[in-house]
Amino acid sequence: MPKYLPVRQRLTPWLVVFGLLASPWLAAQSLALSKGQARISLLAINDMHGNILPPSIPVWVADPQNPAGKRLNAGGAAFMATLIGKFQAQNPTGTLVVGAGDLVGATPLASGLFHDEPAVEVLNYLGLNLTSVGNHEFDKGTQELLRLQSGGCFPANADGTAGVVGKDTCMRDGQFAGATFQYLAANVIVKATGKPLFPGYAIREMDGIKVGFIGLTLRDTPSMVIPAGVQSVQFVDEVQTINSLVPELKQQGAAFIVLLIHQGGMTTARFAQDPSCPGFSGDIVGIADKLDPAVALIVSGHTHQEYVCTRPDGRLITQSGYYGRLLTKIDLVVDRQSGAILSKEARNHVVVNDRNNPPDTGDYAPLAADPQLSALVARYGDLSATMADIVVGRIAAPLLRQASPAGESTLGALIADAFLTGASAPQGGHPGAQIALVGPGGIRGDLSSSLSVTFGQLFSVIPFANNLISMDLTGAQIVRVLEQQWEGKTGNGQIMAVSQGFSYTWDASAPSGAAPGQGRRVVPGSLMLDGKPMSTDATYRVVVDTFIAGGGDRFTVFKQGKNRVTGELDSAVLKLYFRMKPVVHVPTLGRVLRIN
Repeated sequence: MPKYLPVRQRLTPWLVVFGLLASPWLAAQSLALSKGQARISLLAINDMHGNILPPSIPVWVADPQNPAGKRLNAGGAAFMATLIGKFQAQNPTGTLVVGAGDLVGATPLASGLFHDEPAVEVLNYLGLNLTSVGNHEFDKGTQELLRLQSGGCFPANADGTAGVVGKDTCMRDGQFAGATFQYLAANVIVKATGKPLFPGYAIREMDGIKVGFIGLTLRDTPSMVIPAGVQSVQFVDEVQTINSLVPELKQQGAAFIVLLIHQGGMTTARFAQDPSCPGFSGDIVGIADKLDPAVALIVSGHTHQEYVCTRPDGRLITQSGYYGRLLTKIDLVVDRQSGAILSKEARNHVVVNDRNNPPDTGDYAPLAADPQLSALVARYGDLSATMADIVVGRIAAPLLRQASPAGESTLGALIADAFLTGASAPQGGHPGAQIALVGPGGIRGDLSSSLSVTFGQLFSVIPFANNLISMDLTGAQIVRVLEQQWEGKTGNGQIMAVSQGFSYTWDASAPSGAAPGQGRRVVPGSLMLDGKPMSTDATYRVVVDTFIAGGGDRFTVFKQGKNRVTGELDSAVLKLYFRMKPVVHVPTLGRVLRIN
């Protein structure tokens, strides 16, 4: 078991009493409750992605003095622990910390270098009780996720016993006890048994009220992870799964149900704490509006948005953004006799850290870091710093993920060029690659904070440790895989970055393909390689990463590639590309052209 106690367990009686007496707000709220009423508080996080140290992405909040808003440096587990402790002191018998998935995966070096064991330790310390799984929990497959829940060193042997302890696992006294919180996965079904991979639901008694929690992830998870890692499970319909569990939870005495789901929506709000929920849309809306009325509250994730929204039927839907920069506090007043919810209130609170923030009073005052958790995260930060701080190269200007109207980005183009360089030599008796394609979902950050680039920054950009896979595709197959950039995808699609020397044109007014094979957006005859038209009958050597090569993000044509050869890790290739050049310049775009 971890040496560090969860936040709630560390509250001493005198601190609880002090918190109760010292908070005028709480005193007023407590007086407002009758003996027949209970107050239940949920503290919710989602999409933390192993950011145990403060991330570099700020939070923008409204500022009466500045229409552009106020920039706050936010996040960091040690600061979140302080905020959680503050809220738990206000309602010690009725508070639970919950999550909505992607708490690990796509992780910075301080946790990712150690197989996300540090992130699990941190979540244990924060007192996380229940969380749904997200798609990124499956980045390394079901067996690795089971290890994070149950413990043991990486890798685990086939019989479930711990493998050989290396320098990057079981960093606490040679052991890793696993999560003290419970993963929930109602719609992730093991094919061999027909049962959920993790429990589908849990009941927790809070201030005398039994509350049911259902946890699940989005059905499309297999298209977002390496398919081989989830072959043993199937992801079934969200709505049907949720509604089928409601009678069982009611029978067990649940007064109402909270849904923890790794699926979300989006708003048009400019600032993180906008309470008006403007333009709410997305997949979560369609799910929410079909649920049994017993599901009173939805804690969502996946879309990296911050919102507190109420549907016409009164159902509350929340999300706290990403990377641990905000924490959602949800307060419910419940009638003890009937179990009816009398009132609901939620707010996203900024986890303001001490990194160059103004000394504001009130909500935006910098939080003090929890000393025990500071020591824990500093240990992993220090262990990874030797590698993270190595300068691998310089850039002439920032390289960003922000896409042009055609779908190109400078960072994507740079990574594609690096992949092509890393796979350009002949391998396994096959010629080197001629074209590199990079899926936008694999690019997780920008190179913008400094003109000197460290390995830690590169790892944050492409943190999945995928190998490069070279394969043969015909010109016709390349056209088909380009059409898959829009098939079954929303908005502007998922435009892949392409390497220098390859180009094509797409027509935004043409059909995007309601079904596979129906897309007509790639302009016929527009594919060019090194200045020459490409033939649909000719064979070309293409390099992609492991995820895309396995059909990830619905790019299924890559699974047809022949003469496949596995190359180096993507991060190693990118690091070498930087070291080969005195200065890396911003790549020229215009490789992907758009008309209409």
